[in-house]
Amino acid sequence: MNYLIFRTDRIGDFLITAPLINAIKRNDSKSKIYVVASNKNKDFIRDYNLVDEVFVLKSKKTKDRLKLLLELRKNKFDNIIIADKKNRSILLCIFLNSKKKIFNVSKKIQKIILKIFYRNVFLDNDDLMQQSTKDILKLNCTSLKFDLKNEDFHYLKPNQFKSKFLHSNSLHLEKLDFLLFHYDEKWEIHNYSKLFKKAIELTDININLKDFINFLSELSRKTSKKIIITTGTIGTNIIDELKRSSNQINEFIYEINLNESKGYLLINSNFFSVSHMISKSSLFISCHGAFTHIASNYNVKILDIIERDKTIHYTKITNHMKNYKTLYRDNFLKLSKDIINNL
Repeated sequence: MNYLIFRTDRIGDFLITAPLINAIKRNDSKSKIYVVASNKNKDFIRDYNLVDEVFVLKSKKTKDRLKLLLELRKNKFDNIIIADKKNRSILLCIFLNSKKKIFNVSKKIQKIILKIFYRNVFLDNDDLMQQSTKDILKLNCTSLKFDLKNEDFHYLKPNQFKSKFLHSNSLHLEKLDFLLFHYDEKWEIHNYSKLFKKAIELTDININLKDFINFLSELSRKTSKKIIITTGTIGTNIIDELKRSSNQINEFIYEINLNESKGYLLINSNFFSVSHMISKSSLFISCHGAFTHIASNYNVKILDIIERDKTIHYTKITNHMKNYKTLYRDNFLKLSKDIINNL
């Protein structure tokens, strides 16, 4: 059977749906999976081994939506699943033919209207505190007459990203006992707000280089592990300062002095390289994002930094994760102590 899944958002959002794809493939080995992606997640989805073909919604413009609709109508789909809860995806789905349509929606009014015409409509928002993302995936699977198992949440193969690891000649991960600290733009509100305007409302971590170095030194001492720091998509003040005070090994790698030990700073690593490093690490520390799901897939211990008033939202998403703990955004001196105390 052919399955079309709408996931026109980010990589992390696609990873939330990945267990459903895994369940489909496990229950229907001859299935073909098609995904409608966005420009932000298309490259990752194209590389994902369980997806057979990717269609791309290039923009929100009407002409691009019509082009996509015409392209989709050339194909025959047995099942269509709206996983991204977007109005644009719902509208496109209505104009496509299929034996079964499954709608995941975020608003009650959407459910009320769609329920008039379709059987499988599921409300998924933060108001439903007792219903996790895993529960929603189970409802989707039940509609397809499939089961969802815990194994479906481990959808990535060992060494899935090894061939795309950029630093294999410089870093021999198999020989390193290390933890990975992902320092992206979410640690600095000013930088994060360039990508996400509402970030200005987040708690300011208020970090400085001296406190950061002291924290990394304590982290290395307490864990007896090497520390690898990776960066995000845009520059940050702390990483710029850290580069200037560190020893540059090559174009991508800096060696950091941490009192009694040394760490590594890796810049400009692509998503696949960071994912491979996470899979080989013993501990992953970051502000919540797509990499949190990568770490969970590989059963890596996770310290996940979240906004306190978003606890319900993130709990729904991470309910299935093992070896996982949340910490709240706070002034860095307080947050760094929380991290050390929760190792």
